[in-house]
Amino acid sequence: MACVSSGKRTVEDFSSDDFQKIFRVTDLDQLPKDRFLRADHYPASNERRIDLFEPKIRDLKGGYVGVGTDQNFTFIAWAKSEYAYLMDFDEVVVAVNKIHLYFIEISPTFAEFKNLWDRRRQNESFEIVRRRFEKTPEWPVIQMAWKTAHRGSHDVPERLADIALMERNFGLKTFSNDPVQYNYIRDMIQRGRLIAVGGDLTGTKSMHTIAKAARQLGIPIRVLYMSNAEEYFRYPETFRSNILDLPVDASSLVVRTATSGAKYEFGYPPGEKFDDVPFHYNIQPVQNLQEWMKFRRYQSILTIVRARAPLSQGFSIVQKTPLEAGLKESGNIVAKPPGEW
Repeated sequence: MACVSSGKRTVEDFSSDDFQKIFRVTDLDQLPKDRFLRADHYPASNERRIDLFEPKIRDLKGGYVGVGTDQNFTFIAWAKSEYAYLMDFDEVVVAVNKIHLYFIEISPTFAEFKNLWDRRRQNESFEIVRRRFEKTPEWPVIQMAWKTAHRGSHDVPERLADIALMERNFGLKTFSNDPVQYNYIRDMIQRGRLIAVGGDLTGTKSMHTIAKAARQLGIPIRVLYMSNAEEYFRYPETFRSNILDLPVDASSLVVRTATSGAKYEFGYPPGEKFDDVPFHYNIQPVQNLQEWMKFRRYQSILTIVRARAPLSQGFSIVQKTPLEAGLKESGNIVAKPPGEW
């Protein structure tokens, strides 16, 4: 298996300047205008049972790549990731993350961070955002992100309130109610180890650029969080190439959700936000996913999750190879070899 590391190297082995030269990736995907999602933008997560992932990703360290917004902060703090990329193919989501990062940077506590997202002080907070970003090229999309984050009843302010419900109902221990975890995220941001970038899981640049940076650092990607993005494509060659190129080791995990099949086939945990479209929660060793990506067969997220082993209600792990899952190769898919360190 390619991309194996001893994991002994850490970011502390680099000077701040040397780390930044490698970590600050610039060769990124041009983001698509048409994303063919169920909604125009997803500025906040609606995955309520992320607590299920905690025992599996705790203290994994290494590098982190994740799509989406606020849920990433929870996962990064649990894993104690050493560097992290918040990567999304929606420029508005990327901009929401940049606002999140700035608000955390200037907020010594979660309460102060949350207060900046309070609808009652929206105008005052917008002035803080304006002073930070107005003179940057990204200002137009930052303004769009700000409006999107406050557009309705399921956006950023409501998600931050929803996290409190998740704490009460499911024992979620996260950056909102644990100062140690909040400070961990804030320290990463202040030291330039957590950034938001544009990128497409099926693109040709961002994922490869991140993989190259991870190889140069000599620190494997240990958490790849894809939310339910895999429901929107059927593993094209570009995605397969991106996964096979990732520098990972035996500890590296895919963290994902899926609505497809969750209600009637895979199951879902109690407490989901939307009972009509619940999530199934799943993990998979990245090295195992790489085996699936080398397998010459048309696949979808349904194909992979059907190979799962249950961990609890609505939560599972995939460890079987395609052959162990009873699949046969069709010969119509050819994936490039994995990348090397």
